[in-house]
Amino acid sequence: YPFYYPIDGLYHAVSAYPAASLKSYSYVARPMAIGAILGGGITALLKMAPVFRTTAADVIAIFGGGGDDVARRDYVDGEGWYEWPVTHIPVMLLVTLVGITLIFATEFGFIPSFIFALVLCLTTFALGAIAVKVMGETSIEPVSGTSFIVLLMLVLLFKNLLGLPASDAALLSLVGTTVFGGAISMSGTVIGDYKAALYVGNRPMHIMKTELVGIIPGTIVSALFAGILSLALARGELVLYAPQANAFAAFAQIMLGGETPWMLLALGFGIGIFMELLTGMGTAFGLGMYLPMVVTLPMVVGGALRDLWEMKILEPAVEREGLGEKGRTLKLLNTYMIATGLIVGEALMGTVLAIYYVLPLLGGG
Repeated sequence: YPFYYPIDGLYHAVSAYPAASLKSYSYVARPMAIGAILGGGITALLKMAPVFRTTAADVIAIFGGGGDDVARRDYVDGEGWYEWPVTHIPVMLLVTLVGITLIFATEFGFIPSFIFALVLCLTTFALGAIAVKVMGETSIEPVSGTSFIVLLMLVLLFKNLLGLPASDAALLSLVGTTVFGGAISMSGTVIGDYKAALYVGNRPMHIMKTELVGIIPGTIVSALFAGILSLALARGELVLYAPQANAFAAFAQIMLGGETPWMLLALGFGIGIFMELLTGMGTAFGLGMYLPMVVTLPMVVGGALRDLWEMKILEPAVEREGLGEKGRTLKLLNTYMIATGLIVGEALMGTVLAIYYVLPLLGGG
């Protein structure tokens, strides 16, 4: 079985390579996949540049008291608070800036910790607002693309500008990227909650109350089990697939580990740009390159079965029954219900398996 090696442009026989060489081939594919994720993400962001401009204008208008509806107020006489006051955002940014600086200063020094906190606050607020606006307008939240940009920014900042040791630069960069990615992911979740709540007549003020209250128990549970799972992963007791986290870690290792395979990264970057322009899913294509077959194969099989069902069952039924576009859409919705059931069933089974794996860890086993 030959495989194509893009560096020398030749085909090579698998049988001519020992198992160790085949394993080392993954070190070629992974940098290319990371480059594809980065290229697709940045290209997607550039395609959304018009949305970014309007988002920046909206944010400035909110804090400047302007906008299309200058008379709008967060507090309505006789009605109470309608929206959560935007004045809390600068206060929370200041609290976060001071808190992060003090926490990390004991280990990494005041200046690196302050710069880390400042960059994290600014990128999370600015890129987070952009990501949420993009999600509201396109139903797609560019988490991967923006997170890789933040990771690249932090690595270059700590490694080249501040000259921190590689271990410190890697730790701060990965922690910052994790916080950023988690923050904008939660922002997307909140926007989804907003839609459902507004449809049933809730005020944004009440929605934010419930979201902020829910953060407290959610943070406790998440931190507790994140610690348990991290210990199990470090001991080798659990093997969990975390494609984006692994991609971030591998990218940081490549940037900080000495010789960076720039040719492979550039090749993958070009592939990501091409696939984003061709299909609009460059980041997803890059993740498909990065993930092992055991993760991607079910999605490929599911997509193939869906196409087969449309070709062999749906289209003949539409022609036979003379259905219009509305009738075809209603039949198509049946597949969405089946897919929803599969997703819910997988989530329930995942919860059962998580309990099965975590219980021995709680008992020290």
